[in-house]
Amino acid sequence: MINKIKHYYSRAKRTVLLAQDNLTKKWYHLFSVFELLPTDIPDYNIPPDDWHNNIIRSNLSSGSDIYSIYLMVNDFDDVEDVISRFNNPLQNNIFEGEENFFFNDNFVKEPSGSSPLVLPSNIYNEDGLSDILPKRKSGLYVWTQIDSNRVVQNLFNQTDLKRELKAISQLTLDWLGFDIAFKSEHLGNIYLSVPNPYFRDIDISLSNNPIGIFYRIKFRKGITEDLRLRIIDKHGDNIALDKTFDLNSNYGLLELPHEPHIIQVNIYNSNQDLIALNNPSTFIKSIEIGMSMKQADFHVTVNSDSGKNEFVVEKYSKQRPSLIGTRTEFNAPNYFKDAEVKRKFIFNEKNKEFIFFSGGKSEQEKSELKKSAKEIIREIINKSKDTCYLCDPYFNINDLINYAFYITNTGVELRILNCKEFIDKETAKELSEGINEYNKKPFQKIECKVLKGNSVLHDRFIISDKNVWYLGSSFSEFGNRATCIGKVPESSNIKILEQIERWYFNNGDNYTQSIEDYIKD
Repeated sequence: MINKIKHYYSRAKRTVLLAQDNLTKKWYHLFSVFELLPTDIPDYNIPPDDWHNNIIRSNLSSGSDIYSIYLMVNDFDDVEDVISRFNNPLQNNIFEGEENFFFNDNFVKEPSGSSPLVLPSNIYNEDGLSDILPKRKSGLYVWTQIDSNRVVQNLFNQTDLKRELKAISQLTLDWLGFDIAFKSEHLGNIYLSVPNPYFRDIDISLSNNPIGIFYRIKFRKGITEDLRLRIIDKHGDNIALDKTFDLNSNYGLLELPHEPHIIQVNIYNSNQDLIALNNPSTFIKSIEIGMSMKQADFHVTVNSDSGKNEFVVEKYSKQRPSLIGTRTEFNAPNYFKDAEVKRKFIFNEKNKEFIFFSGGKSEQEKSELKKSAKEIIREIINKSKDTCYLCDPYFNINDLINYAFYITNTGVELRILNCKEFIDKETAKELSEGINEYNKKPFQKIECKVLKGNSVLHDRFIISDKNVWYLGSSFSEFGNRATCIGKVPESSNIKILEQIERWYFNNGDNYTQSIEDYIKD
C-alpha cells in the first residue's frame, strides 16, 4: 500500500536513539522512527536551537560508561530513500556520513505484506504502539521492523548497563514524551509511521432528531478521492447495525434506524482499503458526580511493640451524588451481561481460574472437601509440559505422596521449594528419603531445595511451565478450612516466576541449599 500513497508525501524525518561505544567510537542503533510527512503537517518541536547538529547526549553518560547515549533527528527529502532504508535496515545504515551498526543481526517485518497497521488518532492515547509514535490527529499507518530476539532489550537489562538504561530513559522521557526503558519491548525496533494521507482529522457527533451521526472531515489539500464510511453499532457482544455510506461531501448527517450504543467507524478509499478508524465510542447522556465533605480529624493513640503511636485519620461524610442529564433506567446489554457475570464463577472453576472452598464443619464434610482439593491440585500439576514448581514453606513427605507422585507426564521436571524455618531435620530426612525412592524409578527426577534462614516465602504457589496459581493455605491443609486457589494474571506471573527461579537457582545470592546439604548441616 505504501507505493500507492507515497506520492502524497514530500519529505520525512527520522528520530533515532543511538549508543556510542566509548572505546571503539562506533555508533549502534537502539530505536528509531521514520515518519513520512505531507506538506501541511508542521515539523517536530525537536530538536531545539540548543541541540548541536540535531543531536543531544544524555547527561547521565560519562567517559567511564561502556556506552554514551544520544538522541538524533534527521531530515530527508527523498521519500523513496526512506522507504528503502526502512525495508532494508541492515543494508542502508549510513547516516550523516557515519555507519550505524546494529546489536541484532535480524529483523522481522510486521505486517509481513504491504498492508499497514491502521491506528486511530493517538493524540490522547498512551497505550501500546500509539504512545511511542509521533502524535497525529489524523491517525497513522504503521509498519514495523522488530528485533524479534530482543537482543537490544536483553543487552540493556544487564546489571553493568544500568546507567546506560537510565540515560535511555531520561532522553526519551524528556524529548519524546515516553520512557522507552519502561516500554523496553520497543528497544531495537524500527518503525515507519505515516499520517493519514487523505485527511487531517474527522469529528463525529450524535444527532437525536433525526437519529443519526454528524461527521466533519478536514481533507488535506488537493484530495478528491471518493471515500466510504462504515458504521458498526455494538449492543453488548452483539452487532445491531453494520452499514456503509458514501461520503459525498466533507460534512453531513448519516441517518440511522435507531440510536446507536457503542459505535465503531471505519473509513475506506475507492480501492476498499481501510484508511482510518475511530476507537469504539459511545454518547454520554448523564454524568453523576459524587461529593463528600470533611467532617473531622480522628485522633487515636495505640500502644504496640514499637511503642506508643499516634495516628490522625481524616473522616468524611457519605458521598452525595449529583446527576447531570437523565439516567437510563434500563440498559439491555447490561441486563444480559449481569447474568453472564453471575455465572462466570462456573467458568472460572471449570478452567481452574479461581476456586473457593467453603470449609466443612463435620469431619465428613472436611474429608470430602480435602479430597476435592487434592484432585484439583493434581489436575493443575498435570497441566505442566516442561517444568513444575511446588512452593510451600511446610512441604513434607505427605505432600510429596499426595501431589508430587501423581504427576503423569514423565518429561516434566518437578522442583520443590520449602523453608528451613518450618522444616526440621527429621521432616527433611523423611522427605529426602521419599524423593530418593521416587528417583530410583526410570521417570523424571524430583528435586527439593530449602530456603535458608527466616522464610521469605509465605504464600504457596504452583508454577506449571509459565502459569502460576496461588493457594490460600499449605498443601497439607488445603481444603480443610475456608480457603481458595486462584490463577495469577499473566501480567503478574512473570514477576513471581522470576523470583522463585532466583531463589531456587541462587542467582546472585545464596538463598537456598539442597535438602541433602540441609540434613548434613
